Amino acid sequence: MKASCPVGVDVRGGAARATSPRILYWCETTDSQPFETGIQRVTRQLADGLVRRGADLVPVGWDAGRRLLRLPKPAEGELAADWLLLPEIPISVLREGLDPIQLARAYGLRSAAIVHDLIPVRLPHLYDAAAQKLYRRYFRMFARTDLIFATTDLVAGHLRTYLRTEGLTVPPIMVVPLPGQFSDTPRVQEAPIKRRPGDPLQLLTVAAWEPRKNLLRLLRGVRLAQSRGGLQIKLTLVGRRGCYPEHDAEIEALLMTIGGATARARTDNRELAELYDACHVSVYPSYDEGFGMPVLESLWLGRPCLCHAGSAMAEVAPGGGTMMTDMANDTAIAAALTRLAAEPSLIDQLTNAALARPLRTWANYAADVASRLQLASAPV
Repeated sequence: MKASCPVGVDVRGGAARATSPRILYWCETTDSQPFETGIQRVTRQLADGLVRRGADLVPVGWDAGRRLLRLPKPAEGELAADWLLLPEIPISVLREGLDPIQLARAYGLRSAAIVHDLIPVRLPHLYDAAAQKLYRRYFRMFARTDLIFATTDLVAGHLRTYLRTEGLTVPPIMVVPLPGQFSDTPRVQEAPIKRRPGDPLQLLTVAAWEPRKNLLRLLRGVRLAQSRGGLQIKLTLVGRRGCYPEHDAEIEALLMTIGGATARARTDNRELAELYDACHVSVYPSYDEGFGMPVLESLWLGRPCLCHAGSAMAEVAPGGGTMMTDMANDTAIAAALTRLAAEPSLIDQLTNAALARPLRTWANYAADVASRLQLASAPV
């Protein structure tokens, strides 16, 4: 694990020790992955936000050889801290059958963790036996955590239900919604040039090629909408492929049947912002999420978003700039796309609502997490 962690700033926090708790920050998976999932984005941005607030943040991981917490060299031998914070899934230590929360207690630390979703136990058919075993161990870990941050009320409810069903303790769970801010990109303030009648509807979808992301239904919906009255609809898919080769092959085959539909791998944030700038509307077809970050990120970049009227999106999307439909229904998707293609004024209304909608920033999110850790650190 790199001593710099994934934040790009000094991890020690200097004199902040006197006024804020010292936090051991688990980020080894994020530090080693070449791509960025939603969890990795949260891990990086939260670390950056906490350090900018003056937190004494030390990145840690797992040293399998010595079976100890691994610290960056400047901090080796200085394990004294207040909290172990886990914003990501501690895969390495879980694979060894160990519990990072018990490790924290052995070091005299309190523990806090972010729960992003419970999809692996709610949709187990999407995971092999080894992954299911690891995730069960992970979610049971939360029963021993001192403080839990959930991304939505939905996720908080799922975790409470899971722990109670397992006969485990339910620790304090605080809902701290994720922000809409897209990386470090400034928020778009002005509406784009209006789409003229007859111009093709340009759609953008940013999602990994996983079954629950629902790309097959979206593609069928696009094809159906195109067939209605000769509507011109173009779609760009952006996302990394997962571990589902048969599913990938279905997507590729369907793409070949749809005029104006293209796919590309996940790109960097600058290029992704340019793709948003080139579209009229984004579509996030996922039917099961713990939050659904692309929905609000689209609004941050000045583009309305068509998304599912259920799961966490039902909690996150309302408030302006979004159009919601049943993403489990090809016909409903096609109907929504048909409206967007046939009514340029609808896109104008949604765009204006997106631009006017208040959205949280990563600084807001870090402040919420920091204040709750500070409050929990105070003497009783």
